[in-house]
Amino acid sequence: MLSSLFKPAWQSGSVEKRLRAISSMDGSSVEKQEILAQLATEDVEASVQIAAINKLTSAVRLHELTLNSANDSVRLKAENRLNEVLGENSSLSDQDYRELISRFPELKVRIAAQATTAAIRAEVLQNIPTEQLLEVLELTIYSDSRQQIAERVSAIEMLESARKTLRGKDKTAERVIKAKIDEIRKVARQNAENLNTVEKLIDEVEYLASHDWLSEFKAKLLAHRNHWDNLQFEVNEKLRQRYKVAREIIDSRYEEQKVIEETHHSQDQVVDEIEVFLKRSANMDLAGSIDGLKESLERQKQFGARWQELSVKARPTLIKDELVDKMLRALQSASELLTEARGVLQPEVVSEQTETGSSKETSDISKVEKASQKLNSVLKKLKWPSDFGEFKSKTELLLQLTNWKNAQKASAVEYQERLDSVHKKIGSIFHFSRTGNLMRAKQFYERTEKRLHQFNEKDCSKLEERLAEAHEALDKMGDWKNFATEPKYLELCDAMELLGKSKHHPDKLSKEIKDLQKSWKMLGHSDISDQYWPRFKEAADKVYQPCAEFFDKRHKTRKDNLQQRQQIVDQLRELLKNTDWDNSPDYKAVQSSLRSLGEKFSKIKEVEHGPGQKQWKVYSTLKDDVYEKLNVAYEANIVLKQELIKQVIVLAEGTARQENLASLKILQTRWKQVGVTRRNADQKAWKEFKKQGDLVYSNVQQLRQGERDEIDLQLNAYRNIVKEIKQLAKTAKDLSEADQQFVVLQEKYENLPELPDQLPEKLVEGIQRDYQHACDLFDNSHSRIINSMHNRQIEMLRKKAILCVQLEALGEAASEQELQEITQQWDAIELHDSALSRRIEKRKRSAQTSLDRKQISAQRRLLCIQLEITKGVESPAEDKNLRMQYQLDQMNELGLGHQTSDSKEQLEMMELDWLCMPGAEAEQQKILDERFQRVLQKK
Repeated sequence: MLSSLFKPAWQSGSVEKRLRAISSMDGSSVEKQEILAQLATEDVEASVQIAAINKLTSAVRLHELTLNSANDSVRLKAENRLNEVLGENSSLSDQDYRELISRFPELKVRIAAQATTAAIRAEVLQNIPTEQLLEVLELTIYSDSRQQIAERVSAIEMLESARKTLRGKDKTAERVIKAKIDEIRKVARQNAENLNTVEKLIDEVEYLASHDWLSEFKAKLLAHRNHWDNLQFEVNEKLRQRYKVAREIIDSRYEEQKVIEETHHSQDQVVDEIEVFLKRSANMDLAGSIDGLKESLERQKQFGARWQELSVKARPTLIKDELVDKMLRALQSASELLTEARGVLQPEVVSEQTETGSSKETSDISKVEKASQKLNSVLKKLKWPSDFGEFKSKTELLLQLTNWKNAQKASAVEYQERLDSVHKKIGSIFHFSRTGNLMRAKQFYERTEKRLHQFNEKDCSKLEERLAEAHEALDKMGDWKNFATEPKYLELCDAMELLGKSKHHPDKLSKEIKDLQKSWKMLGHSDISDQYWPRFKEAADKVYQPCAEFFDKRHKTRKDNLQQRQQIVDQLRELLKNTDWDNSPDYKAVQSSLRSLGEKFSKIKEVEHGPGQKQWKVYSTLKDDVYEKLNVAYEANIVLKQELIKQVIVLAEGTARQENLASLKILQTRWKQVGVTRRNADQKAWKEFKKQGDLVYSNVQQLRQGERDEIDLQLNAYRNIVKEIKQLAKTAKDLSEADQQFVVLQEKYENLPELPDQLPEKLVEGIQRDYQHACDLFDNSHSRIINSMHNRQIEMLRKKAILCVQLEALGEAASEQELQEITQQWDAIELHDSALSRRIEKRKRSAQTSLDRKQISAQRRLLCIQLEITKGVESPAEDKNLRMQYQLDQMNELGLGHQTSDSKEQLEMMELDWLCMPGAEAEQQKILDERFQRVLQKK
């Protein structure tokens, strides 16, 4: 009794005392570690076990707890503590790790993932099975281990899973995996391309071998030969044999076709030779054609014989045969023309020339016309197609016939022109005689008389008759001259007197008076002119009187205007004299005054010409003197503006920068501060300055727009991938295809260039947040697809379980038809999960065998009780004792603190066991099924 009073606190019956004792223990003591191991293993209170586990440092003891503890919380805590002991804060040596692996091989994954020394991790990873590498990858935090795993994994499925695990954790290992995935896919794509290339070549050569030969087959066959012979990879024997069979067929056809093509080539050569000879014949002159007529006939005969020979070897095309026949007939027709023309064209006829204007002009007309008729008859027989071009010999024959006719026509036209010219000159004699120009009339008479001998007798007689009449008119003209001038003097006097009644302006009236006086003088002096002069002068003086009064008044006005303009000249002189040009005068005020005086001076225009010109010279001199002073300022200021233009050009042609706008504003302000300049120069300079300034502004705007567009392009690239991932999450149905598309989108996202630093931090964070959200959506979609597929498999399992019930109900007495119907329904149900399929197939096979159905009923009843305990549902009265006995057995086996959880996974496992378990007794199966399903579906 006394010994029980003084036992250690860790052995106390009080839970709190045991916990305090554990808390005060020194974990580094070997003795204390034994006590802690005992408490962790044997204590009945889970909290004490957990407290002891927290101080345990023995990996062996901790692992034994994970294997043997019946309490889930204790086992979980032991696993976590084991991870800590093995992991980052571990004090284990390399030898300790090796001993653990030797004793507990199942710890290889944990040690490979969590060992603190790289050598141990590498050693374990080197010997660990490949299928466990992904488990290590999910657990480890060490980069070198991840990279080693990445180097070892080679299967594409494992690489995809490894990449998904490493996403965002280890870029180096992820790059290694990505490179291996890319290489595998590259090799697969290359193999697929190679196979596609071979099959395509075989299909095409088989197509050539199975069809009648066409002209385009030759190029295809040669291309296929070259392609096949230059393949850089091995082709399997079956495909090679297929190609060989088709190749032998097409090669045989090729040789046959080669002979035909050579014959066709020879036919083409003959056609070309005939065409060359035809063109040469067409372009040969008449004399050469007649001289070579014999040779031409011989060549035509050779062409015909050769063509006939080749046509026997290989039938020419219809078009080519017709062309040869057409060319030979044209050559034959041309030869016939030249043969007949040679007899018609005698040398004296061909070389006959006509002497224009001689008496011989008409002597040979009948001879030439006769030859022309003969040649026309021969030319009509010529059969020379127009598409063969011009037949030069025919053209020369036609030209020979038309030359004489054209010469005769030209001679007749020239003769008529000479005759018309003489008649026109005789008409001029009559004209000048009537107008009183006797000297001019006599000159034309003499010239005409000398040219009469050039014409024939008939025309000459008519010309002499007209010339005699012209001479008679010339003689009469001298007598009528005096008689004719008196009416003109009277006409001038009447016209001057009539001006006195005119209302014309004095300037116009004065001019009309001068014109009449000039006409009077032109008539010359005579007795008749002296008689009428006093009348003419008196009328002129009277008409000029109002003009004189007008001119006096205008003179006075011009004199006044001259005085006003003189005042402006004096003001301009004072401006020049009084302005202090040496001390920076107000050039703008001077310029304004100069312009104002110039406008006033220009408005006063009516002045006398002489004094006005003199005054204008003085004004211009003073104005030039003022502008000479202003020019100094103009030149200096325009130089300043030109310098500003150069500076803005530098901005415009240089690299566009944001600060260029500030520089441009400074230059614009300085431009406004520059003084006066010449108007034209200033406008020209301003246009250039504004043009360059607009370029600067446009360049900066383009820079800004380009930066905005580039940033928008980058942002849109990120956003588009996020949208595609979200869309994929919405629409994904096929798991494999969705995963493949998701990996591609992740690669695209990772390979995007970094966003600019000047972007707002919130914007960048928002994009990253959207990307993570999209990935989460896809993960949810991925889980949804997996769950959906799993649920469909469970549903298919339920359907097959129903068929099993039907089979079990039929028993061994089932008919063949009933079995066949159930088999058909069974085969129509697609169950792809191999494990479930094996289990349900096992139940199906047991349906037609003799089993202890009573024992199976007991097993199903016990499974119902387990489900009812898990769901917290009361069992039927007849099974209460069985339920209590089961619970007592569980407490004895697992301990008092063990509790059954109703997790979804556990419930699903119970349902799978229920569905795959052989059927119970016929009368119990339905009852137990309804009982199980009722409890399973209860919330």
